[in-house]
Amino acid sequence: MNKRLILAFGVFAFVATGAFAQITFGLTGVQYYQKDANGDLPGLGEAWDDFKDGTGVYGGGFVELILDDMGIGLSFNQQTYDDPEYSAATMWNYDVNVYAAYHLFGGRAFLDPFLQAGLGVIAYDFKDRDAAKAAGYIDPLSEDPLYGSAYFDFGLGLGVNLDHVGVFFKAMWNVQSDEPLYSDTLGIPIDGWPVLPFKWVFGGKVLL
Repeated sequence: MNKRLILAFGVFAFVATGAFAQITFGLTGVQYYQKDANGDLPGLGEAWDDFKDGTGVYGGGFVELILDDMGIGLSFNQQTYDDPEYSAATMWNYDVNVYAAYHLFGGRAFLDPFLQAGLGVIAYDFKDRDAAKAAGYIDPLSEDPLYGSAYFDFGLGLGVNLDHVGVFFKAMWNVQSDEPLYSDTLGIPIDGWPVLPFKWVFGGKVLL
């Protein structure tokens, strides 16, 4: 399903680029959270401290096409678990997300509050699948991740733009789909991967 999300966005971008007034792209750091023992989620300050410390950060990037105050984007973030002895056993989590955003004052405004909702896939797999296949860790015919789940997310954020550069943060709530992902090879359900219910995202961007 993640390949289909990327393909759908690529087709849209190819068709729509000429009509859109703005292309934005940049880097992001994403941190996923669940409620603590008191039922609370972390605030912005706690999340920023974790981000600075590198605690649980998924790194990646995004691209967004904006016409006036409406945007559609694609993001990709990942976290790698290196195996210092066997590179073929290096694992990663990755998160692919297609989203729509509404920029209240327009995408180029100095203060850029926005609302966002999207669909995504989060998965856990060997990072170098060819090496993992050669080492006999996984089925040589399979192209599916070991575990994966689809989800819906929604939230809000705030950006600050200075000419052609900007920074932003956003708070997003995640809802895991009850419908499993299915194997492209065998057509059977893929074992699910838990989607934590909340994430903070910090990022920097370039506006063209």
